[in-house]
Amino acid sequence: MLAIVLAAGRGRRVGGPKALLDLAGVSALERVLWALRGGGLENLRVVLGAEAERVAEQIDLSGVAVTHTADIDRGQTASLKAGLALGPVDDDGFVVHPVDVALADEESVATLRAAFLARGAETSIVVPSVAGRRGHPAFFAAALAAEFAALGDDEPAHRIVRRDPGRISHVVMDRPWLIRDLDLPADVEAARAELRERPLH
Repeated sequence: MLAIVLAAGRGRRVGGPKALLDLAGVSALERVLWALRGGGLENLRVVLGAEAERVAEQIDLSGVAVTHTADIDRGQTASLKAGLALGPVDDDGFVVHPVDVALADEESVATLRAAFLARGAETSIVVPSVAGRRGHPAFFAAALAAEFAALGDDEPAHRIVRRDPGRISHVVMDRPWLIRDLDLPADVEAARAELRERPLH
């Protein structure tokens, strides 16, 4: 199953690209890639943007399909469309994971993947739900790639998720890190403190 990691943002409020944020000695992008692989996802694509050369130099992206977006400031939809444009989506669906939700763990990814593969015919989206909030990674049926591709670059990607609540399955999980964005320095410090209390894998 394909997984697209959105890692193009500038990260101005945290001092640089979120992909390179040091989280207990491991970069945010590395943590996301390890969690996805450990959860059973091997077909990985990463969309870079801000300081893409530095990110590629500092992180081992071997075995990962890498693309770039020039529309860094237009939001995640432009990045997602760039990732989808790399090639066809697997028949079994695709996963979207922004790098700023960097604390996902392998077990959570595996649980969501299993729920997605076991979903009913009426379900085309599977997301984690923590305290009533949707988190990441989000799993989508292959047919939804065309809906994302049809969005304007300035339209929010969540428009697809909200389009038809009946096609969404929420997997209730007691894992608050699946809804935590690393938006502010305080968020990064809280993530580092949490990671000191739990292992990488």
